[in-house]
Amino acid sequence: MTVRQGFTLEGGVDMDAACAFAADHGFAFVELNMEGQFHRSRVEADAVREIAERYGLDIVVHLPYELDPGSPHDEVREGACRELEDAIDTAAAMGAERAVFHATTFARPYHWEREAVRETILAAVERVSAYGRERGVDTVAENLKSPFFDASDFETLFERTDANGCLDTVHAFVSGQRADEQARLLREHGDRFTHLHLNETRREDEDEHLPIGLGQIDFGALAETIAASGWSGTCTHEVFRVGDGGREYVAASKRAFDELLA
Repeated sequence: MTVRQGFTLEGGVDMDAACAFAADHGFAFVELNMEGQFHRSRVEADAVREIAERYGLDIVVHLPYELDPGSPHDEVREGACRELEDAIDTAAAMGAERAVFHATTFARPYHWEREAVRETILAAVERVSAYGRERGVDTVAENLKSPFFDASDFETLFERTDANGCLDTVHAFVSGQRADEQARLLREHGDRFTHLHLNETRREDEDEHLPIGLGQIDFGALAETIAASGWSGTCTHEVFRVGDGGREYVAASKRAFDELLA
């Protein structure tokens, strides 16, 4: 079992200070949000890579998500996929080993037939993940709470595409897949889940992205499956609204998960 943990860097952070914190607290990588501060038009790839290397950290990225890669509108879908591909090029230049993107669309279910839209999502996932593989970046599809694709659809995605997956625990929870179902997915498809987003919520219907231990999700079931199966991969503590002064939240989340894994 090799479980490497990191946390998300959102906008307005001092990357040098964040990486120093990560190294001091036993994190193996940072996940850079390319929707904001680390967008390809703003970032200096060489500088980012050098900072991470200075602290012995790997890099994962979250590709831009205000896009519509599964759109039923052909030109919208084409533009979104091209933007993701350009972002993957920047991620590769930064030395990223993995890139997360949303398997989703902004289309409304009362306007479009569900199965037809699911086909466009699957096609986009196959395209974007293949582009990443060609550039040495494991490009993984993340589940959201969506009428077209959520965690219950991963098995179809794995059957129909060659893409790997990122299981987001809180998105799955608010979509109706509780911890036992998430554990089953990981147990049966652990070879295709290379990345996890670890986060909590106190609500049944909203993804608050809290640290482990502050919500309802039974992370013990997930940790037991990871330990028993020998699953290896990367896990990001995706805790929102944590600036330079609030990183103790992600450190506490890591300690809680370490205790469960032990």
